Amino acid sequence: MIKTERNNANFICKLSMAVLAVLPLLAWYKIPFPVSLGYALILLLGSIVIAKNRFRINVVPLTFWLVFAYVCFMWMYNHDFSMWTLFPPGGWVFFLFVLALIWGIISFNAELLKKYMRYVVIISGILFWIQIICEITTGSPQFCFVPNLTGEFTYQDFTYADVVNKHLNGNKPSSIFLEKSYLAYYFISYLALTWFETKEKSRMFTRENIFVIATLIASRSGTALVGFTILFIVKMFAVFWSANIKRRLMLIFLTVPMIVGVIYLYMNSEIGQEMFLRSGELTDEHTSGFVRIVEGYTKFDQLNPIEKIIGIPNARERFEVLGSNGSFIFYVNGIQSILLNLGYIGAFVYLLFYINIFRKVSFTSKMSIIVLLVMSLLEANYLNPYMMLLTIIPCAEIYLKRNNILF
Repeated sequence: MIKTERNNANFICKLSMAVLAVLPLLAWYKIPFPVSLGYALILLLGSIVIAKNRFRINVVPLTFWLVFAYVCFMWMYNHDFSMWTLFPPGGWVFFLFVLALIWGIISFNAELLKKYMRYVVIISGILFWIQIICEITTGSPQFCFVPNLTGEFTYQDFTYADVVNKHLNGNKPSSIFLEKSYLAYYFISYLALTWFETKEKSRMFTRENIFVIATLIASRSGTALVGFTILFIVKMFAVFWSANIKRRLMLIFLTVPMIVGVIYLYMNSEIGQEMFLRSGELTDEHTSGFVRIVEGYTKFDQLNPIEKIIGIPNARERFEVLGSNGSFIFYVNGIQSILLNLGYIGAFVYLLFYINIFRKVSFTSKMSIIVLLVMSLLEANYLNPYMMLLTIIPCAEIYLKRNNILF
């Protein structure tokens, strides 16, 4: 039954993959509902998919249920029964994450997902370059968002006018994404999904890859730089490893001088100089780079030994600070969020889950996990749409292989 539906790519499957592809965008838009548009669609489609398919616990890898059990235990242990909370132990956001996994795995179709993500990349990339051209020719940034953007998560307590004003006064072009780092995160995720295909047609550089890479470089995002560097190094190793001795020598003689030259040109360019100066933010506690990458560990060091082991339920209230706009700010990256709120035990069960699926999947799915790990060190991505997307991909491969369905 499932195999027939997967091969025919029925309407629910197509709609599910389309929603999954645009979830990083839809998750930020308001509707007259307790959750955003993207998450409301997960609730709707997840309920339909589970109702149409007999749900079995092994749809999701069994090691995930260790994570589920520990989060539930901490939820009850801390008596944290709030209906909606962004922060772990998770409240209903974690259960939405579980629903998204089940929905995404059962509905998964890799070709459709790549097709719809390609549409997002091309459209948002073109808008990004229009912004760049407009900024160069007019001297002012151009804002591309449609109205009704929510200020939840990153821009909590911001009105739509506040977000527009922030982008018009200092933010670099980010196309239809909330920030340039989110654009970079999406493009890196897409590149990981398409650049490491095992098919013969997967080449080092295509016109599409060049377009994606050029957009990443032009975004001037630290996330883009780190993410692309990791992908490029892995890609070079993969190409080198699969080549014969003669081709390996040719690759060394051709690529090493080219890489050295590109690095030299980049570091002496305006973008390269800007990125070099931004690397100094890691030692300055007043900069966004320090807050995003380092500060969460200093917060974790303030916990007592028991709190470090099991985590605390009120990290936000305990560590939030007053921002310049009068609202309270609490920012930690994905790894720090798990450590603060679920402790060493929570970090261990999550690590066990991802190591288990990493061992069982193809190179492409492995890259999804690597991108998720790297981004977890840079961005506040715990339970967010990117974590959903990059976790669904390898879990879906395991599920499809177990049911003898081509990934």
